[in-house]
Amino acid sequence: MRKIENPVLAQLFMETSFVPRQQQIKQLSAAESLYKIVSSAQEYPYEFICFKITGYRPKHSPAVNSITGADLLKNLPKYIHKASSRLHLRTDQESEKIYTLNELAVHLKVSIRTLERWQLRGLIGRKYIFPDGILKTGFSQTIVNEFVAANPSLIHNAANYSTIEPKIKNEIIKYVAQVAQQQRLSRTAVIKKASGQFGRAVETIRLLVSDYEKNQKKQIFSNHRSQIEPADSAEIFRLYQSGQSVDEIAAKYGHSNSSIYRIITQRRVRKLLATKIDYIPSDEFSQSDAQEKILSDQLSIRRTPRKILADPSAKINQNDWQIFIEAVKKIPMLNRQQELQLFRRYNFLKYLVAEKMKKINLHSFCGKIAYQTQELLEEAGRLKNIIIEANLKLVVRIAGRHSGANIGDLVSEGNIALMRAVEKFDYTKGFRFSTYASWVISRAFARYLPGEMAKAGQLGSELTLEDSQLAAVENSGIDDVENAHRSLMQVMEENLSEREQHVIRYHFGLSGTMVKKDFKTLKQIGEDLGLTKERVRQIELEALSKLRQTLSPEEFELLTR
Repeated sequence: MRKIENPVLAQLFMETSFVPRQQQIKQLSAAESLYKIVSSAQEYPYEFICFKITGYRPKHSPAVNSITGADLLKNLPKYIHKASSRLHLRTDQESEKIYTLNELAVHLKVSIRTLERWQLRGLIGRKYIFPDGILKTGFSQTIVNEFVAANPSLIHNAANYSTIEPKIKNEIIKYVAQVAQQQRLSRTAVIKKASGQFGRAVETIRLLVSDYEKNQKKQIFSNHRSQIEPADSAEIFRLYQSGQSVDEIAAKYGHSNSSIYRIITQRRVRKLLATKIDYIPSDEFSQSDAQEKILSDQLSIRRTPRKILADPSAKINQNDWQIFIEAVKKIPMLNRQQELQLFRRYNFLKYLVAEKMKKINLHSFCGKIAYQTQELLEEAGRLKNIIIEANLKLVVRIAGRHSGANIGDLVSEGNIALMRAVEKFDYTKGFRFSTYASWVISRAFARYLPGEMAKAGQLGSELTLEDSQLAAVENSGIDDVENAHRSLMQVMEENLSEREQHVIRYHFGLSGTMVKKDFKTLKQIGEDLGLTKERVRQIELEALSKLRQTLSPEEFELLTR
C-alpha cells in the first residue's frame, strides 16, 4: 500500500496511531463510515474530517483548510489498510465471517482482478491475521452484504461474464509463448503484457496459462529470470520515491510486483542503516506509556513547513534574497510551550527510530519495520523543519550585526549553524532554544569572519530591517544570551588569572559582546604571551578545569563548542 500523499491527511492519520488500541479501532470504523458518504465532486472542511474520524474538533487548523472528496476517497482506504495492519486484528476474534480475496472471489463467482477493481468502488477491506498466521486483506460479511446490496447489477454482470472463446484462448497462449521466448521477462510481466494486448484481466490470463500448462503438460516459461543490476535497483527506488506505482515499475523492468517490492525494501533498509540517528535522551522515553503520553498529545501548533530554499545550506544569491526575506517575514515565532512540545516530540521520534533500527538488517525480511521507521523519520524531519523555519528570523537578526560582509553568504552560514543547534539542543534543561541558538549562530559567524569586528547595525540598502515583522525576533532570547555572556565574563574574572583569561578569551573568541571580536590559534596566543604552544595548551586545560567546576553544564558547552 502506497504512502498517503496529502500531507494534511498524513499528519492527521499519523496522530491517530498514538491513542489507545480501543480508540484506534473506533477511529478505524469511523474512517470506513466516512468513506461511504464522501463524494468525489465535493470539498470537505478539515474540522469535519477530523471530527468524523477522531470524535474531537481540533483547536488549530492546518494551512490547507479543506480536502477534496477525490483526495479522501484515494487516501482513506490506505489509512484503513495501514491502521488495521497495525492493530493485528485476528479473524478468530471477529463475530462474523471474514473472507480472503480468494474466498470472496469464489463466493461471488468473479475473478480476483474484479475484486481489486471493486475495492476502488467501495468494497473496503481491512488487514487481518488469518488462522494460518499470515496478514492478508479480508472482507467482513457486513461489508460484503452492504456492497452487494448497493451494486446488484454490477455483481450480476460480473458473475455472468462470458467465457473466452477457444479461438481467442489459442491466440492468447500463442502470444504468451512467443513473448516468453523472445523477451527476457518474468512470468508476471508476460502475463501483464498479454492482458494489455487482449484487453482481458491479468487474473484471467494467469488462470488460462496455468490450465494450459497443467492440461498439456508443457511449460511455457523457462526457469530463467533476468537479474536486476545494482544501477537498475537504484533507479527503481528513485522512481518509487518520485511517485511511480509498483505496477508501472514492474512493467518497465519486466519483473513481478513482489520482486520490485523486495528491491524497494532492500534499498530502504540500506538507506536507513546509513543514517546516523542522534537524539537528546530523556527518562520518560523508556516508560511503558511514553508513546501514548508524548505522541497522542495534540500539538498546539499545526503547521506544514514550507520549502523556502531548495537547500538551506547553499549560498543565497541576489535573485533569491528578496524572496527569502519575504518568506521569512510571514513565519510566526514559537512560544515556549510550542517549542517544548516540538523538541520533546522530535527527540522521542528519533528515539523510536533508533530502537526500531536495532531490529533492521540486510539479511532478513523486515519491510514492515523499515517502512514504519521511514515514516517516523519523515515525521521527525517535518518537525525539525518547523523549528528551523520558525527561527530563521533569529539568523537574519544576528547577521544584521555584522557590516561589510556578504549578507547572503552570512545567512547561509547561520542557517547551517541553526540546523546544527536543533540537533544538539537539550530541551530537558529548561533553556529557551533562542538562547542556545543565538550562541551557536554567533560563534559560527565569528569563525566564518575571523578578522571581522562584530557590531549591531543595518544590513545595508538591500534590506529594510525597519520592517516590524522582520524585526520581531524575540529580544528576550538575545537578551538572555548577552546576560549569560556577561555572567561568563564575571566568572572568568573571579576564578582565573589574567593569563588564563587571555588564553580563554582569544582561543574561544570571547569579547565584551556575545559575538567575538578576535580569534587566535594557540601558537598566536603563545607569541603574544612569550610562551610555547604546548605551554599555552596546558594553561588552557587548567583554566577549563576551573570553569567546569563553576559554570553550569549548558554554559560550559556553549563556551567550548
